[in-house]
Amino acid sequence: NLLKLHDRAIQFEGFASSAGNLSLTRFVEFIEKLQETGQDWAPAEPDASAGNAVRILSVHKSKGLEFPVVFLAELETQFNKRDIYSDFLADDKSLGLQVIDVESNSKLSSLAHQVIAENKLSTTMAEEMRILYVATTRARDRLILSACEKQQRCRDIVCDGFLWGGDRIADWQLRRCKSPLDWLLYGLSDQKILHDRLETGLIPNSDDDLFALKLYDQVELEDLAGFVLQLKSSKKDKTGRKPKKSRSKQTSGKLLSQVKESLAWRYEFGDSVVLAAKQSVTALTHRDDIYTRIDYDRALDRLPTAVSTVQAEPVDGRLIGTATHLIISQLDLSKPINKNAVEKTIETLLADGTVSDAVAEHISKGSIVAFFESELGRKVLEDYQNVQREWPFTFALPASFVSCDLSLEPRITNHQSPITDDEVVIVQGIIDMLFQTPQGLIIIDFKTDRITVGEVSQRAELYRKQLNLYGRAASAIFNKKLLGKWLYFLNTGCEFEVA
Repeated sequence: NLLKLHDRAIQFEGFASSAGNLSLTRFVEFIEKLQETGQDWAPAEPDASAGNAVRILSVHKSKGLEFPVVFLAELETQFNKRDIYSDFLADDKSLGLQVIDVESNSKLSSLAHQVIAENKLSTTMAEEMRILYVATTRARDRLILSACEKQQRCRDIVCDGFLWGGDRIADWQLRRCKSPLDWLLYGLSDQKILHDRLETGLIPNSDDDLFALKLYDQVELEDLAGFVLQLKSSKKDKTGRKPKKSRSKQTSGKLLSQVKESLAWRYEFGDSVVLAAKQSVTALTHRDDIYTRIDYDRALDRLPTAVSTVQAEPVDGRLIGTATHLIISQLDLSKPINKNAVEKTIETLLADGTVSDAVAEHISKGSIVAFFESELGRKVLEDYQNVQREWPFTFALPASFVSCDLSLEPRITNHQSPITDDEVVIVQGIIDMLFQTPQGLIIIDFKTDRITVGEVSQRAELYRKQLNLYGRAASAIFNKKLLGKWLYFLNTGCEFEVA
């Protein structure tokens, strides 16, 4: 092939030398024009084809090649029509589905399905015919065709083709054919030798002596198979290989144990396939928390507010908590925080449509003011320039720290090795308030849970993992020491430090 490309380059040089402008771009254009006009050379044949050798090729690979003698085998192989029988068919313009009849428990092809199937069948048959044409035109001197089919079926096809009276076989008849052999029998159905050997009883006028026909019965096929097996056996004997001995019981037991071991094998990092690559802090730390579950109870029975005639349901506590966090984040910390300042912030949010009237009525303004009057709140106001509210972060957490129980400790397998210790999980979250001091960082997380003072420490345990993850992320991102992690329960006015 390289030598032929070299010859083409020499040919191009002769054509273009008069113009005095030789370039690789013009040579590529020259080759492309040859391909467009169908004048490009076929691939070069290997040296083996020039001698006394047999080459086994697929029809596609034989395109462009010629040989003195060609054997075309297994012509009885049926066309692949599986695509047109599937339940779902599609083309560039439409989709076709099969319809399920529940009463009769059967499938019926829709009109779109039938149209697409017919188009696909036409395309398939055209391609199969092109392949057969390529295969039968590779021989220069002699073409040997072989197929295995019952004589009665061949006889029926030849008779059917003969009854067309020498006219062109109809397209619908060719589309019904199942294999290349059927096409060949239809095409040669006017040949006398075919009718004589198949004993059709019909006498065609045509006797062009195009081909010779040899039929093999069952006995001859068995003799041929025995001859082939004998050749293979004699070839093995010449190689000096000893016949294989039957496996011993010990070998069979070893194989059985290997099979059992393979079936009992478990992937060491099985949790990795169900571990999300990106998660929120809430999903990691409160997946099973009853306070974060969405209530779907009677969701389909609820009516939209515009058409509902009953009194509106109580406002969801989560909406109140979200609005409270939003108000704290919008307060102007450079000014005194009192009830009037909180009310003005709420009015601004109401005007913007960020908070609804129903939610605003349930916000505890006094609890917000109480926080900023507490010792922790006063520290925030004294150095408000270094306070960040609703601070979003993205943090890469080692996957080995995310176990089934969602604890932030590496989980150990039976092999005493961390699971997926070379993978990471991207964690995203928002810290309510991050206070930077010269000594380090302080994290404050606000909660609106309706609890009593005595339930504060117990409820704080539910948020321990969340605060630990906040602290780990903030400390790593700012590269500063973490001084404290605080929970502030607004409804009770209690602060709790998470150790």
